[in-house]
Amino acid sequence: MSIPLRTIKKPIEDEATLELNSPSSDSRDSFDIEVELGDSIPPPPFKITKEFAQILFVLWFGNFLTSLDGTIVSTTMSNIAADFGQSNMVTWIATSYLLTATAFQPLYGKTSDILGRKELLLVAQGLFCLGIFLSSLAVNVETLSIARAIAGMGGAGIFALSGIVISDVVPLAQRSLFMGYGTIVGSTSQMLGGPIGGLCIVTIGWRMMFLIQVPCLIICMLVLWFKVEIKVDHIPDGDDKYSKENLKRIDVGGIITLNLAVSSIIFLLSTNENTTTQYRVIFSILLVLSSVAYVFVEKYVAVEKIIDPEIMKGQIGILGFTNGISALALYMVLFTIPLYLQIVQGIDVTRIGFYTMFFVVSTALGSIHSGYVIRKYDKSEEQTMVAGVSSSFVFFIVQSVGFLILLLVVSYTAPQSPNMLWRMLLIIALVISGYGAGGYGVGIGIFVIGKAGKRGQASANTVVSLVKQLGNVLGVSISLASYTKSLYSQLRDYFAESGNSEFIEDLMKDSNFIRSSLPSEYVDKVLLIYRTSICQAFYIPLYLSVIGLVVMFLVSRRVKQDLWP
Repeated sequence: MSIPLRTIKKPIEDEATLELNSPSSDSRDSFDIEVELGDSIPPPPFKITKEFAQILFVLWFGNFLTSLDGTIVSTTMSNIAADFGQSNMVTWIATSYLLTATAFQPLYGKTSDILGRKELLLVAQGLFCLGIFLSSLAVNVETLSIARAIAGMGGAGIFALSGIVISDVVPLAQRSLFMGYGTIVGSTSQMLGGPIGGLCIVTIGWRMMFLIQVPCLIICMLVLWFKVEIKVDHIPDGDDKYSKENLKRIDVGGIITLNLAVSSIIFLLSTNENTTTQYRVIFSILLVLSSVAYVFVEKYVAVEKIIDPEIMKGQIGILGFTNGISALALYMVLFTIPLYLQIVQGIDVTRIGFYTMFFVVSTALGSIHSGYVIRKYDKSEEQTMVAGVSSSFVFFIVQSVGFLILLLVVSYTAPQSPNMLWRMLLIIALVISGYGAGGYGVGIGIFVIGKAGKRGQASANTVVSLVKQLGNVLGVSISLASYTKSLYSQLRDYFAESGNSEFIEDLMKDSNFIRSSLPSEYVDKVLLIYRTSICQAFYIPLYLSVIGLVVMFLVSRRVKQDLWP
């Protein structure tokens, strides 16, 4: 049987290691090769050296700590806000971290191409450590939110640079496995975060919960400083790295204007019924001005753009959008389900981690499964890329199905129900949605890196990571804003009829008021109101998931047509 030959446009990945001896080699953008897909030679096995193991320790230990911190906060933020008497501001504890983590995401990708991976990773870990330390000293939700924002500046770099460094040192065919292993590390810490957070609340307190993370971060920074060297061919060494010409390449104007634009979007999407018109007008104007300024800076001022607009076009940009939808749904579950379990079902905060454990474990399993599926198609980069996007489509379907089941369980389960059936269904839904979310991200990452090539992978990773982080923020801010808006509206209508409007402020400030001080004749109805309000948080992610499924189906078909005979 004859095996078809196809001519494929393949980007030049590294001019230093690739030479072309053909008449068409004058083109610096691409070259034509004939690929015999059936007999492609598999890449040589990848060997793990001591130096590579040290790099993995620094990357994965940093990821472990950031993921642990995230689930600790998501589990305990309701208690922390109630401790300050500011339960109505619980959204800010979550979104302040995610806001800066999103806004600073673009900073690390391109800048690490200029100043070096190690240097930027040290800065990121230092900022995260400072933010965690300041969180332990907070005196109200406002100061805690500022500390969380500082931690988010560092968390953005730890997350972004981990993916970039792995892409630097691991061949494309092997990356799916290492991305899967990295997901296991993150998921394990997320699994531990819930129980640890609940245990800390009832034992040492939330301040020590933050403080005990600081020594671990210092150890990680010391190992990075003294033991790890990360060398990339196109990044200058020695004094050249800090030369005036090299520093000019940093797109400072683009970083500032893009941060302002992204922050404005997040602030506007976090508004509720108490937000003043002046607030909306100010951030709307800031969004317009910063967007115009960003376009101007990138077109006329920047030596090297922080995000290459060519990368955002076509399939990478589209898949970045769907990646954001997946992240939005994932974070919505991560932050909303603990609220549902604690407030509506009356489950103790120390036991909530048992339920979230199933979600994060299944996320790790989905990631590993996706990695092994993609690894089977390693005869060529084209096969690996097709396998990546195709597997992502399947896992996106799985995530959406789990999300829908989750909504149905929350919608139709009575508050404070002793029935075991709803608990089993909730766990099944968490497992399905987590499994799909974990598998989806690996395939997208493999395709994007393969599509962009060596020199473009940092910028491509920045685009996809930025959209994913934006999805994380929107998943929390939109969901919690929808929940808070619906809750306030329904409580106002209910207590206006009974003439007890003074309870509204107490309930909005402290959710524990339901069981501690609210008269018993109101409890059942108020819990139903809380359940309905939490359900409202599901609808926008659900609608976006349907759109994402259609887009993923079309993209996966097109990729297969382009790269597969």
